Amino acid sequence: MQIAVPDAQLAVAVEGSGRPIVFVNGFGSYKEIWTAQVAAFSRRAQTVCFDYRGQGESTGAVATSLAALANDLAAVLSQLQLKRPLLVGHSMGASVIWAFRQRHPDVPVSGVLVVDQSPKMLNDHQWQFGFRGLTARTAPVQLHRPRQGHETLHGMVPAVMDAFIRAESRRPFDREQGVALLADHFQADWRAQISNETAPVLFATAAQTPYFNNGYGQWLMRRNAQVREVMIQNCGHDVMAEVPEAFNQTLRHFMLQNK
Repeated sequence: MQIAVPDAQLAVAVEGSGRPIVFVNGFGSYKEIWTAQVAAFSRRAQTVCFDYRGQGESTGAVATSLAALANDLAAVLSQLQLKRPLLVGHSMGASVIWAFRQRHPDVPVSGVLVVDQSPKMLNDHQWQFGFRGLTARTAPVQLHRPRQGHETLHGMVPAVMDAFIRAESRRPFDREQGVALLADHFQADWRAQISNETAPVLFATAAQTPYFNNGYGQWLMRRNAQVREVMIQNCGHDVMAEVPEAFNQTLRHFMLQNK
């Protein structure tokens, strides 16, 4: 399915019927990263995944800001007429959701599930829960030189890996085209937004994440009673693709608790 937005056509995959769950990708990712969730939840819910503009099967130029992607997310929800969707954001996808909540506060959602993403990427003397090694001083280098090492702990499960590699081989992501978007993600600070969030929020953090110093979930829980955290073991950054059974069980519980 294609959904028209200004200057682009978004490739959207919709499966199943019932309560809507909208999965939002990380930076440079593809909708196929959610293969295991679509397989598990489309039997009892309506699953929605999409490629960002200029990425995967979507047309147009790569977005230069989180605000642009937030507006695209709003267009997907509106054109599919989704009522009180549950929003699930992985990595930068969580920032897209917070930008959406900031820009479109009147759109009701049933909850937000954040997958391994701190509310503030940059570390400073008052914040040590950002992206490891990322400060205002190191950001210009990290924009163009990705952090070395593996994103996952043991790799994605085969079914997800196969689908992801096929998508990546068809339309490889040019990281340099996304530098402006990544810079916007680096600079974003969603702590106040999350502290004032009225919908239920669950942080699904990876115990062995290579990217963050965990502790931000507890920090946010002390500031908003709507926020909860679940620490998922035996996985790196791509929680839902590495340990899909554990992640899916976490998502099921969150759905049952927040109808």
